[in-house]
Amino acid sequence: MGPSVKPGIPPSATRLTASGRGQRRAARLAVEVEGTLVGRVSHPVRLVDLSASGCLLRCAALLDAGAILELRLQIASHPFAAKARVVDSSLDGSAGADGTGSLTSLEFLGLAARDEAALRRFLEEERRRRRSADAPAE
Repeated sequence: MGPSVKPGIPPSATRLTASGRGQRRAARLAVEVEGTLVGRVSHPVRLVDLSASGCLLRCAALLDAGAILELRLQIASHPFAAKARVVDSSLDGSAGADGTGSLTSLEFLGLAARDEAALRRFLEEERRRRRSADAPAE
């Protein structure tokens, strides 16, 4: 019997620990960021969460697992582009009344040094900002 994977977490975004339990390669941060997936056809997307190794997004189209696309968006007012592989795409149960739309997980492939640094900086700054916003007032 194969390893169990947490629901909603694509298998390639987890690794097995000594206990046999799955663990993410990078912590995810809930976000709301607009972007575009570019392949043969461009699709507007909305990121749901983001990490140093990939993201989860909403898209109007159901994408093919394994497809290689380019994700383009703005991170902290700076352009960001990443080649990404579709890990999984499934119908989005929270989609509009017409039932169209998907939740798609992407794995980033070989980020440019500039984009990787910008992504890590954004994630660190956003986590720091959220921690300070959640801290109790003295």
